[in-house]
Amino acid sequence: MSWHNIGLDLFIFLLSSLKLGFGGVPAAVVAKFPFFKAITITTAGGVAGAWIFANISQWALDQWHKLRIKYIPIKKKGNEPPHENKFIGKIKTKWGLAGIAFFTPVILSIPIGTALAVHFYRDKQKVISYMFISIVVWDFVFYFFYLKFYYLLLTHFHFHH
Repeated sequence: MSWHNIGLDLFIFLLSSLKLGFGGVPAAVVAKFPFFKAITITTAGGVAGAWIFANISQWALDQWHKLRIKYIPIKKKGNEPPHENKFIGKIKTKWGLAGIAFFTPVILSIPIGTALAVHFYRDKQKVISYMFISIVVWDFVFYFFYLKFYYLLLTHFHFHH
């Protein structure tokens, strides 16, 4: 195994930890990784990203809470709804944590989706578990989609390496 191959594996792993659906999996397909290697590296990268960002998010939320208590007095107003993105709010109220985990690899990125999930659902282990299931399922879907799409592009445009 050459340094180039190790570097490519590491690059796809890191890319998967940030953006699985539009980064790591297509890169693995373009690099012509065999099925098992592609699924293993991209899933491991996605899960590692979810674990890392869940821990970072929980730490950041804890620090923010400490700062807010110390420096920003809490003013009680009427029943004003909290300000949040309407799309995320709909996902949260309609589908809960499962919805956030489902849309994370597709629409959101792993860091953003995991941070939102930890913010709304403080149980970090539950968030990581839901993200793990979502990442595994979407990894298979993306792999076969990009594999088919890649070869369709090659045949349609007559690209040859």
